[in-house]
Amino acid sequence: MRISSLYHSSAMLYQMNQNGARLSKLMEQMATQKRVNVPSDDPVASSRLVQLNREQSAIDQYQNNITRLSGNLSTQEAHVTALSDQLLALSDKLLAASNDTHSDKDMSGFGHEIKQMMESLVSVMNAKNEEGQFLFSGTKTNTQPVVWNETSQQYEYQGNDATRSTTVANGVTIEENVTIAGSFSDGNNNLSMLNLLKSVSDKLATPGSDYRDDLKTLLGDVRTASDNVAAVFTDLGGKQNRISLLSEAHTDVKMAHEQVVQDLSAVDAATSYVNIQLYTQAVQASNKSYMMISQLSLFNQM
Repeated sequence: MRISSLYHSSAMLYQMNQNGARLSKLMEQMATQKRVNVPSDDPVASSRLVQLNREQSAIDQYQNNITRLSGNLSTQEAHVTALSDQLLALSDKLLAASNDTHSDKDMSGFGHEIKQMMESLVSVMNAKNEEGQFLFSGTKTNTQPVVWNETSQQYEYQGNDATRSTTVANGVTIEENVTIAGSFSDGNNNLSMLNLLKSVSDKLATPGSDYRDDLKTLLGDVRTASDNVAAVFTDLGGKQNRISLLSEAHTDVKMAHEQVVQDLSAVDAATSYVNIQLYTQAVQASNKSYMMISQLSLFNQM
């Protein structure tokens, strides 16, 4: 087999290029502090890193949804608490008005107070969020839920019972709104309690009106409404607890993913430093060998 000087030169150049490429890759890894910078560095690890990054992005979105949902629920909780407090105060006021020792003037005063409390209840039921959307109108967030109908002389519910859901985990959704109209109705969202409250307040403010039976019925309706509102508050609290647990779980999973990403892609500084020294020495040795071999010629032996 005939070996020419060109073969030696080509072989040495190839080896020098290989050593230079390996050294360059090590330098890149040290600079980025990442073992995997392109898929070819480690195809298996690269595939796993892509999957982990996708899962991390999904978790970030879930956590953003949870933050927004928690804020919405907290706003609703504040207004439901206000409703509960107002109903308790209304119940006390109605009990006080049930005393037969009051004069007509006293009863008229009760009537005006109860009317103001009723208007306060309606105001809370028509509460809006910071975006100007109604909180308690179901999915009809741009429609005022409780309105006074001049024709029928009654309060009417203009919203619906539909709910909006937010995705907080893979395959897990939580309803982000509650409806409270049912708490003031006899089952048909007709706001019967509010309408009776309006009627009783008018009768109390009118001397000589017969309000005893309606007042007794209203006391029972107010207690029922108070219990219903308390159930809504419990529902909101349960949702808050659930998303709090989910948020903690997302945080734990995210930390676990970050550790796996670190294990898959992080550079072992000590090993890389040793390899850099070895490849540097190999490059230097290849250069010296190439210079010596390139000077050799068969003519020198003739």
